[in-house]
Amino acid sequence: MAFYSRRSMCIGCVAIAAAALVMAARAASSDEGPAAPAAPSKRTFKFTYSVKIPVPADGSKLLEAWIPVPQTDDLQTVSELKVEASVPHTVETEPEYGNKMAHVRIENPKAEVSLSWSAVIERAADVGQGQGPLHPRFTQPDTLVPLDGKATALATELGVKQGGTVRERAQKIYDNVLHTMSYDKVAEGWGKGDFDRACTVGKGNCTDFHAKFIGVGRAAGIPVRFTMGVPLSGDPKGLAGGYHCWAHFYDGAHWIPVDVSEAQKLLEKDPAKAAWFFGNLDPDRVSLSVGRDVTLAPKQQGPALLFFIYPYVEVDGKKVDLPKEARTFAFENVGS
Repeated sequence: MAFYSRRSMCIGCVAIAAAALVMAARAASSDEGPAAPAAPSKRTFKFTYSVKIPVPADGSKLLEAWIPVPQTDDLQTVSELKVEASVPHTVETEPEYGNKMAHVRIENPKAEVSLSWSAVIERAADVGQGQGPLHPRFTQPDTLVPLDGKATALATELGVKQGGTVRERAQKIYDNVLHTMSYDKVAEGWGKGDFDRACTVGKGNCTDFHAKFIGVGRAAGIPVRFTMGVPLSGDPKGLAGGYHCWAHFYDGAHWIPVDVSEAQKLLEKDPAKAAWFFGNLDPDRVSLSVGRDVTLAPKQQGPALLFFIYPYVEVDGKKVDLPKEARTFAFENVGS
């Protein structure tokens, strides 16, 4: 993902002007519908997730590794799924969120381990058609997203704990996050989805933006779901560099999407598209896991993962971080 920051000059003026343009865009959309996405309404592609795990240090007795595996849901259809590994493997489902994953367990590892999957995925543009289950966890705090203290205070300050429709209340939260945070991969502590830091520092990546949205939303009594996936470029084929996350809030019948971090990148140059990311997602992505504080299957020795997207590896029960070059995400369009 490319990372952008707001210009430092005249931030207040820019924010006011941008807000006015966003409101104008919304007013226009009430008659003409939301701005159309640049991407097609559906996209079909073959996606390959590959990881190579280096040989552990001499004397290691046990290596375990897990990678997320995609599932069919209201927004994507997964077919021709093929999982491969250089050692025996299983495909497991963790019981809390229902995330699927490929798992390998090797005693006395002596060689590099490869683990991968490929699948054909048809992804639909998300306009809020999702009707997935309302999991109890989507109303509860996460380790780094507490619902008391700052979250409750901000929900009260914004007037989103009651009054108005769920969508109207969620819009106020979205606008607050959009105009009080900037996309930044420099300030220390980014990328953990830490609600308190997001409120205090006001900078971060997609995990930080959506931590704030989730925290205030849930504190206001609005169920909010977190999704981890991989974004695709508009090219017919290529490599994807890393993860991206987004959120959905439940309006009582459907899961309505928001992507506040993508919106913030576009706010100054294209405020109408920034407004579009409330209630819309393009199909140029694949979702791989849902929820935070994820316990794997079989259960890892370490603590629950803040989120599950990259390969997770343990050697003799201790987490091992893999270099970026150990994993590859590749895609190629299928059909017209």
